[in-house]
Amino acid sequence: MRRLQFIVFAAVTLALASSASAQTGRMTGTIKDGDGKAVKGAIVRAINDVVAARVTSTTDDKGRFAMIGLRTGTWKIVVEAPDYLPLNGQADVSSGVSPTLALTLQRDPGPMPGALSKSIGEDVAAAETLRKAGRSDDAIAAYQSIQSKNARLTSVNLMLAGLYREKAQQEKDGAARQALLGRAITAYSDLLKNDETNTRARIELGVTQMSAGNADAAAKAFQDVISANPKSPAAAEAALHLQEIRK
Repeated sequence: MRRLQFIVFAAVTLALASSASAQTGRMTGTIKDGDGKAVKGAIVRAINDVVAARVTSTTDDKGRFAMIGLRTGTWKIVVEAPDYLPLNGQADVSSGVSPTLALTLQRDPGPMPGALSKSIGEDVAAAETLRKAGRSDDAIAAYQSIQSKNARLTSVNLMLAGLYREKAQQEKDGAARQALLGRAITAYSDLLKNDETNTRARIELGVTQMSAGNADAAAKAFQDVISANPKSPAAAEAALHLQEIRK
């Protein structure tokens, strides 16, 4: 029994000694912008994966921050602030006097004109979910919103045109049906202005022209596909549609 007590006492003593030997230090610094002005409210995160520790601080009105009780060693630094690009770096913390960090944030220039939005993938997936659920009007509105925010993404016209065609097939009113087909034709035409080699859009344009009763325009669309690559599967499909027109 005494031996067991001695072992327990020794283990506790070692743990205390280990804890005492774990030296700590502090990290201080300032965050400024490119003009040398203090950045207030910037969030500074210090991360040490070795000891699984994360410490966060926020700059004051003079751009200053401070963190205490950090284990000695190398820490990753992440600085973020609204309207600024994030900053990543690292700093060494020692038990002595650590140097004051002087960090500079660069202004976020914002998205480039015509650049795709960061959420484009999620937006398209949400629009497709609406389309598959049969909510055509909501899907059209979603794709139009994507198009307004991503002018360079001309392929959205292909999805919009398809939705207009689907609605036209379900429409019983003749005038409304023709209007929807006209919107589909416009969407296909806009796409082809930027992507003349898109054979899928050209074939679907031809099919839409057929549905709208525009036989000559449909025949031209199919002929263009055949002329571009006579031996392609797309040309064979276009040829079949041409036969339907000539019957």
